[in-house]
Amino acid sequence: MDRAHRQDRARCGAAAAKDPTPCEGDGNAVTLIDRHGTEVVGCVHHCARLLAGLEGARVHPFVLAGRALEVYSRARELPPFAWEIGR
Repeated sequence: MDRAHRQDRARCGAAAAKDPTPCEGDGNAVTLIDRHGTEVVGCVHHCARLLAGLEGARVHPFVLAGRALEVYSRARELPPFAWEIGR
């Protein structure tokens, strides 16, 4: 995960710079871990969108089960980098 996913203070840390969608709920709801061990914290919405495009990423094991399931469920329905095709 790079600096393009670390946004201004109005959005969570998982929001990509080019993703125009607003955060949903708590901006510290979920922690993702990429395949290199880098962690990013964000809202359920942006974590799902980010997870859809990160090969080998996962939700941190200490995230509440309901939130983790929501992120995985949403990510499964999204193409990688959904904001690039207007989703």
